Amino acid sequence: MNAAPFLLACAVVLTAAGAAPGPTPTQVSRPAATVVMDAKTGRVISSHNARRPHPPASATKMLTAILVAERLDPARAVAISPHAAAVREGSTLGLAAGERWSVADLLAGILLSSANDAAVALAEASHGSVGAFVAAMNSRAAGLGATGSRFSNPHGLHAPGHHSTAYDLAVIARHLLAVPALAGMVRLQAWVVAREGKEPRTLASTNRLLSTYPGADGVKTGYTAASGPSIVGSATREGRQLIVVVLNSPRVFEEAAGLLDLGFGATPGAAPRP
Repeated sequence: MNAAPFLLACAVVLTAAGAAPGPTPTQVSRPAATVVMDAKTGRVISSHNARRPHPPASATKMLTAILVAERLDPARAVAISPHAAAVREGSTLGLAAGERWSVADLLAGILLSSANDAAVALAEASHGSVGAFVAAMNSRAAGLGATGSRFSNPHGLHAPGHHSTAYDLAVIARHLLAVPALAGMVRLQAWVVAREGKEPRTLASTNRLLSTYPGADGVKTGYTAASGPSIVGSATREGRQLIVVVLNSPRVFEEAAGLLDLGFGATPGAAPRP
């Protein structure tokens, strides 16, 4: 386990000669939904379709991390089950049945590199089975006020009935950022896994805001074919932390940065309801 910081992508455009020009800014579709929220107060500063159901993709893993952090010691060793090792869809760590990983390293796997197999391994370690974990996810979401969400799995791979809203994801992110260990982790650009007898392995964050936006300190990206590119981001300036959610945008990081700029320029006070 990387002991020091536990307290604590991405749009790549390739232009070929003679290729057709990309869309102009006026041709780019508006995100399906957005929210800017004050992390301290929960006040919504701006929003668009904030209560509309949408597939949350890997932003689901924020809630997974919250539940795991509430129940498991980060130093605990987790034995990888055949069920977790069999997860090969989307991003994974390539876990093998019988391997032992620390809770902290698996949390880094889901929060930084968005590993779906690690999410299953943590769900099983936390509640005994994925089914029991999902039931706890839905109960916890309702308790947090994320009442427009329904989760079917701990990783966010598309499934019938698995949905959330921009507002709910901001609420969940706000709670995650109030957990020092998780807040410390999601601001990292990389985490080094050092297991006995294994070569050190670096898990890189998929959150490009961390390296491009001044003050960025979280939280989680997401993508499936159904969700489109999405992000739940956060940034802090002069002691004020904002959360931004952008769902289904081809310019997800640019949209998030622009909304954060607007949010930091807003005068605290009354704001529209989402």
